[in-house]
Amino acid sequence: MWYTQPFIRTRYIKTLHSHSIILLPRTSKEPYRMEGLPLDIISNLPSSIIQTILTFMPIRDAFRTSVLSRNWRYHCANITKLDFNDEMRRRSGKYKLSLDIYKVLLLHHGPVLEFSLCMFELDSCFEIDKIILYLSRNTALEKLTLCIGLDGHYHKLPSSFFSFQNLTHLKLFNCAIHPLASFSGFGRLTSLCFYDVVITKSTLLWFLRCCPKIKNFTLIGDELCFIESGCSDFIDLFQCLPLIEHLEMNSYLIKFFALGAIPQKFTNAIVHLNFLCLSKLSFKNEDVLCAVLLLVSRSPNIEKIKLEMCRYNTKEMVSQTKDFFDLLGYSCISLEHLRELEITRFLGMKPEMNFVKVILSKSPMLEKVRLVFGEQINFTDRLETQEGLLEFPRASSRAKVTFGR
Repeated sequence: MWYTQPFIRTRYIKTLHSHSIILLPRTSKEPYRMEGLPLDIISNLPSSIIQTILTFMPIRDAFRTSVLSRNWRYHCANITKLDFNDEMRRRSGKYKLSLDIYKVLLLHHGPVLEFSLCMFELDSCFEIDKIILYLSRNTALEKLTLCIGLDGHYHKLPSSFFSFQNLTHLKLFNCAIHPLASFSGFGRLTSLCFYDVVITKSTLLWFLRCCPKIKNFTLIGDELCFIESGCSDFIDLFQCLPLIEHLEMNSYLIKFFALGAIPQKFTNAIVHLNFLCLSKLSFKNEDVLCAVLLLVSRSPNIEKIKLEMCRYNTKEMVSQTKDFFDLLGYSCISLEHLRELEITRFLGMKPEMNFVKVILSKSPMLEKVRLVFGEQINFTDRLETQEGLLEFPRASSRAKVTFGR
């Protein structure tokens, strides 16, 4: 008996002598599929698409797909992105981890465009050096991330590291850099991130000079990482970064380069900078405050400023009453392109309030100001601070000030 039941419960049968479609009941054992499409749709995708899909999977699972079928055997061996992280360490075990990494590298064929090694419990520098040496033979590598933890020690990068001539993105964490005298730089590098990287000031400037195309630069560290050598300041730093567009630094590095840099000396504009992110700031330090104002005033095309203030204790909040703005004149500041200002851990102290006041009065295109209060400020002080901020004059009629906690 023929049925014409709802589509969801039926299958297609097309007659030979007509173009009519007869719908038959579908049995529970019969898999549902669209007419004309194979059951295994993914396996019939182009290899390039399959390899792209595999790059979004954990590396261990991606290589396990090689046992699915003969067609899947070599897809994982040609993926262009390899990502080894702590999740793989937890699955493999502490002592089997290096062996698993070597297996993946030996099975891999073709170019590796992106490589990431982010593990914080490796036992041996020798194992890391062997991995870097293997990668240095891959001339196509463009993006490299090394986040290494060795029980409080810094990993000195081997000489083979400096042979990655095609790098465009480099991110290092917990490493030590001592470049070779023959190092000619990474000529294609556009993005550089240093997190707790041991390096001297002179070496850092030399490294940056050898990478003239850097547009995104992140520099985070403390006194254990960045070693004083010479009297270089912000003027020297930005001479090494002529194309910088995106800059992130923390408070210590600002003080590190602020020595000797005053607005009267720093006459060259940072014309390409459009995003500035500074963390762990303390405006009770005059050098830090002046350095931040210096960076802002010399960035005429900046579009977004993001500041994260440091945590103050109660005594520091009470003692913070001096206002350094009386020491400098900022009537010449013009932020024609600034559209967004964000400050987190905002406490409403005098230097912070006056900094916001300067930004509001000098930014005709400003659209958004977001101030997130710190935990230490109480409800009454917060309301008083909000009222004071809302009374500040604004160069932009579209500027909207919002508060959060």
